[in-house]
Amino acid sequence: MATNNSGAAPTNDANPPSSSTNVSATPTTNNSLTPTHAAPPAVSTIVTIKLDRTNYPLWLAQISPILHSHDLFGYVDGSVPCPPKHSPTTNTSQLNSAYLNWVQQDQTILSWINNSLSLAVLATVALSPTSCQTWHSLERRYASTSQNRILPLRNELLRTTKGDMSISDVLDKINSISDNLALAGSRLTDGDLVSIIMNNVGAAFEVTVSAAQTRSTPITYEALEALLLSAERRLGEQSQPVPNLNTRVTAFAASRGRGNRSNFPNQ
Repeated sequence: MATNNSGAAPTNDANPPSSSTNVSATPTTNNSLTPTHAAPPAVSTIVTIKLDRTNYPLWLAQISPILHSHDLFGYVDGSVPCPPKHSPTTNTSQLNSAYLNWVQQDQTILSWINNSLSLAVLATVALSPTSCQTWHSLERRYASTSQNRILPLRNELLRTTKGDMSISDVLDKINSISDNLALAGSRLTDGDLVSIIMNNVGAAFEVTVSAAQTRSTPITYEALEALLLSAERRLGEQSQPVPNLNTRVTAFAASRGRGNRSNFPNQ
């Protein structure tokens, strides 16, 4: 009898557990759904910059490739819509398996996004139930093309001067504002960026700026950056005090004298 029972096990009608086996094996195309509980910590180690009110381009540059690499971007842009909750071909009280799978994946993506937001930003989207609604809410807030966003960014760009910052720091800040302007629909050309930088680096780099302006062809951003960094390095070297040669000779002689005395201890 035991032999007959084991032989009957593969049949679906005789052995209900085989249906659970089929359920786990059926959604082979949804293998990406399986590690939903382990995925958010992994994503949090990749998305190291949490979104705040000033770094949307950097955050977007981190989160978008993750979604694209897992073929999940359609969830946030709306091109993969939610299936019907109930299957039209079955009993209306039975939930559609495609709907359940979609909700599971969407909530995983939503947890990825929420885990990558600062507390201040998370508070603005905490009530959004899907990843798509959260995504578009963040996009409207931080990549808006409205003049109310563009004008403050332009004013901030024009007011960004070197001051006590290094050349690398001021260029990073100018580029960050430029990226935000591009997302807001007001992209700067390289020529505009070069002009703003030359106007804002200050009098200490006047010679470097004059040399760049007298070129026969317009200078590129990369070439201007190299010139400014080289000039900053020279200025730093010139500002260092020149060691006094007499002081070094005196110190050397004193050390030799101490060394000689150490070689002849008192008798």
